[in-house]
Amino acid sequence: MPSDRKSGGLDPPFEEWDIFFNRVLDSSIPLSTLRAIRSVIQTVCFSPTCDKTRGVRNWNYRQTLCAILLCASNALSQDEPQVRLIATGGSIAAGRSGSLTAQQLRELVPELSAIAEVSVEDYLAIGSSRMTPELQYGLAERVNKLFLDRPDLSGIVVTHGTDSLEETAFLLDLLVTSDRPVVFAAAMRAARETTTDGPRNLLNAVRLAASSEARGLGVMVTLNDEIHGARDARKTHAAALDAFASPHGGPLGHFDHGRIYLTHRPARRLTLDVTALERRVTLIRLFSGSDGSLVRAAIESGQRGIVVEAFGRGNAPPPVMDAVREARTKGIAVVFTTRTGGGRVILSNEARRMGVVSGEDLDGLKARLVLVAALGTTTEPETLQAYFVRLSGQLEN
Repeated sequence: MPSDRKSGGLDPPFEEWDIFFNRVLDSSIPLSTLRAIRSVIQTVCFSPTCDKTRGVRNWNYRQTLCAILLCASNALSQDEPQVRLIATGGSIAAGRSGSLTAQQLRELVPELSAIAEVSVEDYLAIGSSRMTPELQYGLAERVNKLFLDRPDLSGIVVTHGTDSLEETAFLLDLLVTSDRPVVFAAAMRAARETTTDGPRNLLNAVRLAASSEARGLGVMVTLNDEIHGARDARKTHAAALDAFASPHGGPLGHFDHGRIYLTHRPARRLTLDVTALERRVTLIRLFSGSDGSLVRAAIESGQRGIVVEAFGRGNAPPPVMDAVREARTKGIAVVFTTRTGGGRVILSNEARRMGVVSGEDLDGLKARLVLVAALGTTTEPETLQAYFVRLSGQLEN
């Protein structure tokens, strides 16, 4: 930044303004806006034809710059992207004296104002291990209402804890009806830590939500400069900064030096129109010696859906299959996924005859959420199977 000069001194040379301007380019202010501001500054304050405005030319140029920036900001405010920030708690908001509010999170990252007009609200202030289907559904309803009431909104950012982030994001991906972006931001290191990654993740999330090119991408998750689609995002490590990944599909894109780079668009998406969720859906992982007792316990506890993380491509020992048969005779939806974390389930003829549904290549957590969302409107195996096929990306031959 060029040093201040006393009133009546020489005007700052253009070379110094070029140095200043190039430094400002490292910020997130749009290039076209910066060029316009420089042009105004040079024309009004330093034009050699402005001899009659000697008083203006001899102003302290920093005061002049501030005045012009203020005018430019007012003039451009109508064209700024509008982003809504919804806070729900989590490590990204874990301050030294309690959970930070959405307003405090916004103030923590002053660079946000250079990207969008960010309005805020607090939905929750909890660790995400306490998240429930009811709270997740309420968040989805709130997002849908905001998009309905605010056609000017470019997108929505949700700050969230990492424990259940992949579940909340995927459920919203199933339930949000607008094509405008919803971006989840989180932190692997709490806001009270000096090495917190929260501010950078929040800045990236707002940048993505403000982009008109992000329409149609569905709900996204961003940490560690990566962009993940909700369908594939997983927390793969308990503490690492790069804990979130899309193990088999890869990230949708990434951020670099304040820019968004999109490498592909998600093709495997499903939107459901529901008015209520079915929370009575459980997840059971098979292990050596599984005897079906956990399936029977689920039946006895009144579960309306059971997701079984089976062996390999969908294998289960006879005692488990017997218990699954009991569940099906009682009208309980049963979905098989693989406990391997990757690969597609191919049902046996026995399982098909029972009406078991293949979860295709969805992991158990995501398959459970499909049932949570869908069982409020249908229990038909054929309809449920069609949902999973849609999410698998299968094309008709």
